Amino acid sequence: MFKLCLALSFGLVAAFAIGLAGLLADVGLAAVLLRCFAGFLLAGLLSYLVAFVLEAKEWANFDKNLVLESLEGDEESLPGEEGQDQEEEAGAPTGEETEEGGFTPFSPENLNRVEPP
Repeated sequence: MFKLCLALSFGLVAAFAIGLAGLLADVGLAAVLLRCFAGFLLAGLLSYLVAFVLEAKEWANFDKNLVLESLEGDEESLPGEEGQDQEEEAGAPTGEETEEGGFTPFSPENLNRVEPP
C-alpha cells in the first residue's frame, strides 16, 4: 500500500511541475494536459518500480504493517522481561560483581570530573 501511495504522490508532483512549466511557457492547453498525464504515468511507474526493487532486494522495508503483524504472532522471541529473568536466574554478574577491568556502570563515585578553567 505504501508503494502505491508513494507512486501516486510522485506522479502528482511531477504532473503539477510539468503543468506549471508548460503554462508558464505558453504551450497549448491540450499539450500541457497530455504532458501532465504522461509525466504522471512515467513518474508513478518509475517510483513504484524503484520501491519494488528496493523491497525485493530487502534494502528497504516499506510495508511495516506486515512486519508488525508477524511480530505479534511471535511474542516469545521479543526481548523483554523474560530475557531479564533468565539472566538473573543464570547468575549473571551485576555491575557490582564484575571483575577488575570489566564493565562497571556509571556512578557518582567513579566519574572523572573536569574542572572548568
